[in-house]
Amino acid sequence: MGGRRLAAVWLVALAMLVVMGAVRAEDNIWAALVLATNEHPAKTAPKEIAPYVRGLRPVFGFNTFYLLGEKKQKLRAGLGEWIVPSKVVFLKVRCLDRDATSYTVQLDLFVRKKMVVTSKVKLARGAPLYIRGPAWGKGRLVFILEVR
Repeated sequence: MGGRRLAAVWLVALAMLVVMGAVRAEDNIWAALVLATNEHPAKTAPKEIAPYVRGLRPVFGFNTFYLLGEKKQKLRAGLGEWIVPSKVVFLKVRCLDRDATSYTVQLDLFVRKKMVVTSKVKLARGAPLYIRGPAWGKGRLVFILEVR
């Protein structure tokens, strides 16, 4: 029984590697700042974020998503980059390390020039990261990060 379980774990890990793909020198991090709201009737998402709506709706519980800003930045080890800056909300991403399939990055979220969250996460191709931001107006800010 233990051998079968171990084999299943290896198969799942191998499948994840194939789906995620290898990191590449030309990889960029794409980030979007999205306003999530509930509206009746729901409005169609902009084309830039339309592929993500299917995942955003059940995770965050909102039915309408507006793109407030987006940015694509080259991933370079050791360098910090400001992603999706606005006058009020900033996300700083610093690439700490990379291996064959993913990047380890440090994320710092600032609201009104005050750091409110810092975290280390792994990002891989084909696996977008959704970050729940602060309440904003009649909705909530959401960051989408993806290696492209």
